[in-house]
Amino acid sequence: MSIKIGILGAGSIARSHIRALSKIEEAEVVSVYDINGEAAALAAAEAGATVAESPNQLLNNQQIDAVFICVPQFARGDLEEMAVQRGIHLFVEKPLGLDLDIALGKARLIEQSGLINAAGYCLRYYDTVQETRRYLQGRRIHLIQAHRFGTSHPGKWWWQLKQSGGHLVDAVTHQVDMIRFLAGELAEVHAHFGRASLTETAPESTIYDAGAISFATASGAVGSVTESCVSPYHRGSEIKLFGADFFVHIVNNKTITIIDAERNETLTSDQNAMYMQDLAFVQAVKNGRQELVCSSYADGVRTLAFTLAANQSAVEKRTISLQAGEVQM
Repeated sequence: MSIKIGILGAGSIARSHIRALSKIEEAEVVSVYDINGEAAALAAAEAGATVAESPNQLLNNQQIDAVFICVPQFARGDLEEMAVQRGIHLFVEKPLGLDLDIALGKARLIEQSGLINAAGYCLRYYDTVQETRRYLQGRRIHLIQAHRFGTSHPGKWWWQLKQSGGHLVDAVTHQVDMIRFLAGELAEVHAHFGRASLTETAPESTIYDAGAISFATASGAVGSVTESCVSPYHRGSEIKLFGADFFVHIVNNKTITIIDAERNETLTSDQNAMYMQDLAFVQAVKNGRQELVCSSYADGVRTLAFTLAANQSAVEKRTISLQAGEVQM
């Protein structure tokens, strides 16, 4: 029996999911909706699916078992609530929104429903990341350094802080989430953002072109994340994890070097993280096993809480504490 899936959104991330799901025998994309009818038609044709006339029509529990919500973060509205009310399992792309209180409310509703749920943090599914997580169990990290440099998103909405949340919230969230996954919960954040380039090159925008974020973890480690969305000549990401007796270096998400007194090894994954993530979600739905999902919606909210707190810190020019109770479901 195949899991019948509806796709809300028909942008690049939705199309990536469609391609991944097409390789999963137990999955069948049956319906697609996007406010852009032409984009919806193209995505539906690729999937061999029908085009829904509205989110309400797509979210029909007689036609789909699960939904992938891939619309931009500013346009989520009550899509998650609708899916839950109709008993439809849900996968929600990151970031999960721009208002922490709203995201927390959705997380509680999803948790109470017992439905299978996932947030789109695909990097957790790399076999190399999983191996690193196992390696770090019981080891004490004292310093974390991370960066992500690249270029911007093509959507006009992305350039507006109130619609995208900025590069940290929208994209560097992947590196923040990997830090959480490997090093544990984040306790406080202090951030600075700038617009030195965008003030001249894109004055109509409101996002930042660079950020320098410092943080502390609940376990006592300290760290930093530097990022820029205006870096056409140097791109990529790294995370470095330092311990008194080890060093872990993650390059571009899937190549990982582990060094200690007995080991100096570099591992590179050949997996497709999107495929592995979607496969885990489909199998979780099919077998009723939430534990197969590496990032639940509630877990994704904790990553969102950090990135939104960083934005708040920059505006208020102060350190923001992340109390565990604030993001408990």
